[in-house]
Amino acid sequence: MKKHRLGLIGCGWIAHFYARILPRLSDRVEVVWCADPDTLRSGEIAHRTNARSIPDYRQGLGEVDAVCVLVPHHLHRPITIDCLAAGCHVLLEKPIARTVEEADAIIAASERSGRTLMVAYPHRYRKSMRVFKDAVVGGNYGELFMLDALMDESFADYTLGWIAQRETLGGGVFFSASPHMLDVMLWIAGEPQAVSMVGTRAAAQMEGEDTAVSILKFKSGVVGTTRHTWASPRTRIWYTMNAMCQQAHITLTTQPLDDIVATGADCRWLTRITALSQTGDAELLHESDEGLDLEPEIIHFLDCLDSGQTPETDGATARKIVELVQNAYREADERGTNV
Repeated sequence: MKKHRLGLIGCGWIAHFYARILPRLSDRVEVVWCADPDTLRSGEIAHRTNARSIPDYRQGLGEVDAVCVLVPHHLHRPITIDCLAAGCHVLLEKPIARTVEEADAIIAASERSGRTLMVAYPHRYRKSMRVFKDAVVGGNYGELFMLDALMDESFADYTLGWIAQRETLGGGVFFSASPHMLDVMLWIAGEPQAVSMVGTRAAAQMEGEDTAVSILKFKSGVVGTTRHTWASPRTRIWYTMNAMCQQAHITLTTQPLDDIVATGADCRWLTRITALSQTGDAELLHESDEGLDLEPEIIHFLDCLDSGQTPETDGATARKIVELVQNAYREADERGTNV
């Protein structure tokens, strides 16, 4: 099996999650360099991954066959296209881009290069979420008819800099973070038929909405809702996904046991999946310390590089989410129902 030479581009908050995991996969991947204009940040991540620090990713593209692009949203298109043109496979943090047009440009560059493009939507790759999906669609609890998801985040003090501006973020919380829930819903319920959203600004100092609710109808007949806030006074459960099936109510909860913003990749977690039947009997289907674990996602990326298979969250899948959100935004703007 080939050992891949990897570069990390962008050394902000999410890079610490990669730095925690990649050394565990040293039999499959070698981190060659970590790039960030802020050399203190790149130096810290480079130290943790036994790599070297560089200020500009373009200096190192000839030394690696794959990169992880972990930069602000407005930089996704130019940096990803640069990397693909240099012959690198790309694992790109979500969203693929700010617009469908930018997504199309990235997808076209991937097709020209013949290199793998995977977009990082980690929740569907989590072991607990796989257990959840199997329980929901496996038939033991009857047909699924409704999904409901909540992300409760106390991030108001975190929404600064590029995150505070629509031009660089691409929108608000519904664009930037609610797709974590949307991706899982599409993975479970199938093609969407319609989506609408409303949003407000509760506490964060940002141009877009920090709180959003959406309603979805899927072609399968399933209906869904997402609820998401960055303005919670305190994160309580963080991620909750409910599935209403004909014979049971199945719930996944992933709860931080520490302050997730402060502790980041070192945060401790508790994840549980329960099924409440028509008779009122509660069944514990899963319990673990799995939290925001990127390891299964990174392993899937490496597996795709080794086998040539298309990633589950490829460019087309990620583009679909951007289009879905943009359509919902357009309708909300016409009705005046967002911030």
